[in-house]
Amino acid sequence: MLVVWVPLSFLISLTSFMILFGKLSDIYGKVLFFRIGFVLFVLPVFFIPFAYNIYFLISLVLIMGAGAALFGTNTVAIISQVIPKEKRGSALGINAMSIYTGLVTSILLGSALVNTIGWKYLFLIDTPIALTGLVISFISMKGFEIKNKVNKIDVLGSITFTVSLLSFVIYISASEIYTWQSTLYLFAFAVLTLLIFIYIESKSKNPFLDLSLFRNINFSAASLSLFFNYISTYYIVFVFTIYMSLILKFSIVETGLVLIAQPVLMAATSPISGRLADKYGSKELSSIGMATISAAFFLLYFLNISSSITIVIPIIMIGLGFGVFSAPNTNSAMYTVEKNKLGIASGTLGTIRYTGQLLSIAISSLILSSSMPKAMLLQMFTGIYTENTVYKQAFLSGFKEVMLVSAILTLLGSFISLLKSKEIKLS
Repeated sequence: MLVVWVPLSFLISLTSFMILFGKLSDIYGKVLFFRIGFVLFVLPVFFIPFAYNIYFLISLVLIMGAGAALFGTNTVAIISQVIPKEKRGSALGINAMSIYTGLVTSILLGSALVNTIGWKYLFLIDTPIALTGLVISFISMKGFEIKNKVNKIDVLGSITFTVSLLSFVIYISASEIYTWQSTLYLFAFAVLTLLIFIYIESKSKNPFLDLSLFRNINFSAASLSLFFNYISTYYIVFVFTIYMSLILKFSIVETGLVLIAQPVLMAATSPISGRLADKYGSKELSSIGMATISAAFFLLYFLNISSSITIVIPIIMIGLGFGVFSAPNTNSAMYTVEKNKLGIASGTLGTIRYTGQLLSIAISSLILSSSMPKAMLLQMFTGIYTENTVYKQAFLSGFKEVMLVSAILTLLGSFISLLKSKEIKLS
């Protein structure tokens, strides 16, 4: 079970630090923190091949997550700072394309190398890539650093937010092993620390989370749509891989080829949707994107998926919908944010995104595990799965429940996107 905490620790670190680093970046400089992020991301990589136990590995991945939070929170902020508003949608579309292209490359490169050099040394591939990004930043990012004077950082708010998030994730994970009733105290503690966090933020002169951002209807609607998007989609690789390998009997290669269609289409459509957002506005495009994803999940819920065609079509729809949604939604959120708050706004969006990713894995796992017998779960995670009709029906039941929840949440996100005001086009 501790193995699950390797990817979770990366996401927890990302989620916990993005707002704080966004705030610090607004004060001390976005480009500076962007560069520090690359360095912090690379340093743990050299120690991972020598990780002698799972706890050391989790600690190293936590540090990598902090580095990723540093450059991740500043990417959108820097783009929003240097690109004029009338061209920002196109720029954000190119940024989204770069992210999804990286996702496709990592899947192909990772699957090719893991069987040749081993998973520990696979991390070393990150080193030249990160260092290249660092060098490019020194060449290209000159003369546009902006700093803002703020009295102090809300350390207590940062701590209570992190503790609340961590407690909730542990509660979800522990509920899969025990029962949700026996670990209810973790949920209660998460809620308590969240309430304390809200109280602290309401009284703070320099809050960890700038709640005034959410008075802007565009930022609020975009944030909520983003949260519903990621909580509904991030589990896809995890759940669909199990579905295609255990139920449809796909090979590893076939499963990879099917799943890779989603990020490929996301990369292809993001620049186009970004340009369309500059020309026609963002709210309709982001709503159409979410509605397309919702339609795909409803198809997966109602159809009897027994062949590659019946699962490829919904995955194509999800990829197209995600590509149409992503850049316009980010453009809506950042369009009216003041320049001195771009870092904290970008960090807030990043925190919402990664919180959605965390909850996506945790909640989908909880729904699936509650539908499957304990013996089946044990067989799946030990790799000794035996064909059983009861097991198959149990997994299908859980899979359908996950699809229905995702369909409803993305449909709700589509309607929320329409609440945004129309951007004022600049000449």
